[in-house]
Amino acid sequence: MKTTFIYTIEDENGNIIGRGEDSALEIITRLFPDKVISCQVPLANLLKDDWANDLSERQKKETIDIVVFGEPNMAIRIQDAHHRGKITTMRDVVQRKTLEWNGVVVIDLLDIECTELMKERVNDKSVSEVLKAFERNGIT
Repeated sequence: MKTTFIYTIEDENGNIIGRGEDSALEIITRLFPDKVISCQVPLANLLKDDWANDLSERQKKETIDIVVFGEPNMAIRIQDAHHRGKITTMRDVVQRKTLEWNGVVVIDLLDIECTELMKERVNDKSVSEVLKAFERNGIT
């Protein structure tokens, strides 16, 4: 029998903070010390007005785990196992395309590729996992 480690907490605004997010934030803050970095940013805040006005009720509630503001803005999504489900995967694709069509670079930190990060560890291995995800998206 396989045991899955589940780590979720709810912040003061009711946002779910999942496994790996705290460590990812620490690493990303180190990688981009001169950038403005925010957590749980509403999807609508990253979209042009015409896009933001056309969001579904569900999309209006969506937040991006970590955003690095700059040219371009970067949306970092920490994707645990539940993001491999059929419905969540489809929603993630729609969200990714919407962000990309609005000039946002999307970096997904997948649980199967960021195993050390998902253990909430900040060390050489977890930093390397995050760097590889950025490199796959042309961010060096």
